[in-house]
Amino acid sequence: MDPAKQAPPAYAPAPAPGYQGGYAPPQTGYTPAPQQYPQQYPQYGSAPQQQTSNNVVVVQQQPTTAVHTTFVHHTSGDHYFTLSIVLSFICFFCGSWWALLCTVPAIFFSLNAKAAEERGDMTGTQSNANISLGLNIAGIVSYVVCWVIIVIVVIVEVAVINSCVPTYDYYC
Repeated sequence: MDPAKQAPPAYAPAPAPGYQGGYAPPQTGYTPAPQQYPQQYPQYGSAPQQQTSNNVVVVQQQPTTAVHTTFVHHTSGDHYFTLSIVLSFICFFCGSWWALLCTVPAIFFSLNAKAAEERGDMTGTQSNANISLGLNIAGIVSYVVCWVIIVIVVIVEVAVINSCVPTYDYYC
């Protein structure tokens, strides 16, 4: 064989200090050597004592974990709740009670939209808010139609009464 192609010699680890054999015995676990510290108690009323030690202190900075917490505060929308309440009061106190058939369900749909928004269901929020808006618009239209009908009926009745009222001359 060519000496350039021979395998390198086997690696032998260095012997442990204080061990006379060729190889160091394997360590089975780390057991620190017991250290004896002299018990010294402070003497009250005397000068402070200087302690000397051959100990070495190794300070190693631990890696810090950065925790980033993101909190998104989103105020809940109205979802036409105020409009529904205002229209319900107007319809109730101004005599258009059949408009309440639209405005009261609009209150419930706006509350459902608010609850869906709190759950994070944006499609449910949008659909319930749209239904609430539609019912409010229907309530406004029925309110206006109701008052138009009332005004027409009153005008016709007044006209009929005025045309049929006998006068004093008629009886003479």
